[in-house]
Amino acid sequence: MENYQNKSKSTLTDGITTALSHLDEVSISLGLMEDSGLLAELMGTLSMGLPFAIIAITEQGKVILGRKTQKAALQDGSYRAIKTGAGLAAGAAAMAAGLGALPAVPIAVSVRVMLDKYRSQILTAYRVKQRGQRLKALIDQREQRLSSSLQV
Repeated sequence: MENYQNKSKSTLTDGITTALSHLDEVSISLGLMEDSGLLAELMGTLSMGLPFAIIAITEQGKVILGRKTQKAALQDGSYRAIKTGAGLAAGAAAMAAGLGALPAVPIAVSVRVMLDKYRSQILTAYRVKQRGQRLKALIDQREQRLSSSLQV
């Protein structure tokens, strides 16, 4: 159960940072920040890199604390980065389609959540298949033992 709670924490963190990556566009749409100038460019650059920096920092922190191996952190970090990139692309597509920056945030977060749900279903199906194969192997072993003991 603890493993699932840890995954939900990273999902929450990634969702928040994905939403924050659209912060500059939302603030421009709401009129809180002008669309020109150094601040807008700086916010745009920082907000797009923020989710990836947080992913790298959190995954490496887990390695340093001994909670993950380097290989597991690399795999998890890569998957989180792919989800984040897909979410950002979906949000950017929503803005490019003329929906605006405000709908882009829930669209970006929703894409990440859907990818998590899809991966979870795939992994569950894989685990069920493995357990079925293990159960079949145990049944076969039992039958072999019973048949060999009856022959003696």
